[in-house]
Amino acid sequence: MQTLNRPSRLAAFEDIPQFSLKSKILSYMADQEVSPSFEEYQALNRALQSGDDAMDTVMQWVVQNPKEHRQYFETALYKGLDQLPYEMPVLTDFFRKVEQKPEWYDQQKIDDALRFTYRLGVNNGFILRDLSLMTGYMYPGFNQPLVLTGALKKQAGTRLAETTKWWIDITEEKGFERFNKGFTSTIYVRFIHSLVRYHLGKSEKWDADTWGVPINQFDQAMTNIAFSGVVLIGIRALGIFPSKQEVDSFLHFWKYAGWLMGIDEKWLVNKESDGWKLIYWMHFAHPKSDESSVSLGSSLSKEPFERQYRYMRPLQQKLAYRQHLEVTQFFIGRKKMRQLGLKQRPAAWFAYYLIARNLLLYTGARHSSKIDDFLLRNGRNVQKLGLALYSSKARQLASMHQH
Repeated sequence: MQTLNRPSRLAAFEDIPQFSLKSKILSYMADQEVSPSFEEYQALNRALQSGDDAMDTVMQWVVQNPKEHRQYFETALYKGLDQLPYEMPVLTDFFRKVEQKPEWYDQQKIDDALRFTYRLGVNNGFILRDLSLMTGYMYPGFNQPLVLTGALKKQAGTRLAETTKWWIDITEEKGFERFNKGFTSTIYVRFIHSLVRYHLGKSEKWDADTWGVPINQFDQAMTNIAFSGVVLIGIRALGIFPSKQEVDSFLHFWKYAGWLMGIDEKWLVNKESDGWKLIYWMHFAHPKSDESSVSLGSSLSKEPFERQYRYMRPLQQKLAYRQHLEVTQFFIGRKKMRQLGLKQRPAAWFAYYLIARNLLLYTGARHSSKIDDFLLRNGRNVQKLGLALYSSKARQLASMHQH
């Protein structure tokens, strides 16, 4: 069997500490060994050099006749295979696979996860933006496709609107039904990922010896965990303590979202501790933060100044800017703030406010159905309001996905 080369972003196996204090503590908490075995290390190496075989096969067909074949793909996605002028085996194979739910799919868990997500309200957005996204920028492997596709030139608000629009789509009730937006927007994003992989793979600018494959299996799996496992860590830090059933349903929802996005099942987690293990592995799969980390972090921190508030816009923009910085500082600390080129705050006051508010509300909800109903109704409204702050961008995105 041929030995797979190692991209230089991945530390050599012998350089990974097997018995450090950090790994011992995490192994105890996770109730499993978190340092990778040699077999796990090899699997990680392969994942860094693997794309999405099913969609990449479709892409090889699309680029043979880009204009016509892309139109056929979008017809199949938004209207169905029966709307094509004739059968196209490559599209039939792909859509038959993704239309068939995996045998482990549980609709009740999906529905429970949505209720749990709505109840999180504004907390989910703060954690995704100020912890998951900001921390992700510290790992340059994630940033390279953004740098080379010119996404850095986009306003941070546009990038955030794109992600928020997708998140809203998939978290709508029945969003994953075949022709609903959650399903179609996920497959569309998967298509774009494959298109980026195809073009960067042909580009002289992409350094495969350093980075492996663009938007590879491991980086996609870690992005999925940023939406699931990292959110669960974040909400506890902000004073919300989910039940075991809520955790299980939430992870199940994101397992299916990841599956639909083209992530191999072996990189989708069933329990939180599996996510902690993969988060630990990230330290060995990325070099230290670089100038792309500073560019993206600084740009995201200033994103509130792009928001379209209706009243007292300059004041609200400045307030939001400070609030987000305080939440980020609460989660990552001053040292990492400096690494991202972020302005430090005297104290993380807004995070402390969220903790006090959450402890009061979510503890009260356990004893009062009225408070629980308020969290459910108000939480979802607040989440949708987040997208409305980018009203013009949101309208552009909506029209992009309407066929």
